[in-house]
This record gives sequence, structure tokens and C-alpha cells, in this order.
Amino acid sequence: MQSSAATPSRLKPVLATLVGIPAAAIVLAAANGASAPLVGDGAAALAALWILGSVMCSLGISAMRERFGIARPSVVGMPLGLLATALVLSGLFGWPLLLQPIVDALGGAGSASLTRAAIVGVGAVMVAKWAIAWLSYLPRRTVGAMS
Repeated sequence: MQSSAATPSRLKPVLATLVGIPAAAIVLAAANGASAPLVGDGAAALAALWILGSVMCSLGISAMRERFGIARPSVVGMPLGLLATALVLSGLFGWPLLLQPIVDALGGAGSASLTRAAIVGVGAVMVAKWAIAWLSYLPRRTVGAMS
């Protein structure tokens, strides 16, 4: 019989994915040079993306911690989260160091702002973290099953 804590753990990735839908809309709008509904295309969109990403992360890390303990999800999740935070801060404060390659990929300074580049960069990090979380649900052989 399964414990009652296992059921909420299964719902957390689904909830995180649902929270990711508006985040994806913001990123797709920025990638296409458009403005996202309700938040626009500037600092408000970047802040909204940061909030949505934080909610997704808290749901995902909670579900993974229930399954694997604290160390395993933190090994990749924390550095990616720090990268996302650095991209957000770079976009909000106009620091080009991390964002210049993304600006160049989006067509250069004439067509992409640092804020837009930060939104796209954070979106890429969010997709990576989301994929890692969902890949953890794939069945694996256990050590005992291999022998």
C-alpha cells in the first residue's frame, strides 16, 4: 500500500507543468519579438517569468526530494537555478556579460534588448530543468535487476 505522501508527489510535476504554460507564452512572445499579454515585453515580463520559474522549481524540487532525498535533485537543479537568477538580474540591471551571446543569436542589438535576451535565456534554463525533472520519472533498472 502506498503512503499518502506519494500521491501529492505525483501531482507536483503536473502542477509545475501547468504553471509553465504562461511561462512558455512569455518566452515564445519574447523569442518572436512580440509582447506577452498582461506583462508586456520588458522588466515586468522578466519578473513574471522569474516568479513562475520559482514556483515551478519549488514544486519540482519538492517532488524530487520526496523521491530521491535532497542531494540528487540539488546537484543539477541548484546551479541551473543560479544561472537563471544571474540571467534575470543581468536583464533587469542591463549587465551584458551573460546576455550578449543571446542578443547576438536573436539578431543583434538592433533587434533584441538585454531584457528580451534574458527572457529567452531563462526560458531555455527552465526547459532544461523541466526536462530533467520529467526524465527522472523514466523507468530505470535497479542494481539488483542487472545481476
